[in-house]
Amino acid sequence: MQSIVVAFVRVEPRRHDPYEVLPARVGGVTRFVRRDEVRYAEAHGDYARLHTPSGSHLVRISLAALEEAWRDAGFVRIHRSHLVALAHVEELAVEAGRCTLRVGGARLTVSRRNTGALRDRLLRARTARAARPDGRQDGRRDNRRG
Repeated sequence: MQSIVVAFVRVEPRRHDPYEVLPARVGGVTRFVRRDEVRYAEAHGDYARLHTPSGSHLVRISLAALEEAWRDAGFVRIHRSHLVALAHVEELAVEAGRCTLRVGGARLTVSRRNTGALRDRLLRARTARAARPDGRQDGRRDNRRG
């Protein structure tokens, strides 16, 4: 005698994020900029300039609205005029008490108010990403024989 097992899996519908892709109009052309391509955003009044590997794109949304919408996607406000994708931060430097980040070749100033929390968050994120189940921290293969 054969038995048939039927399992029901409840799948939650994926919430649509209206800010995952933003339209950027230049003349008569509309380009669609994906959030995961954005390295950082810069305030321009009621607009934001999104910096990506392919260039910069002006979109009709405030930096404050982007900060709120993209917070859970790893974006952090570092200054009143800049929002940064933590995944794209290449370097954090502190010189003469001033903190800067290098993101996509650009050097961005971090406000004094945000420096401590940003440094802690970057170090936690990098440490968590680097830690591996096998106990090694750097992610490289252990080529020693023994």
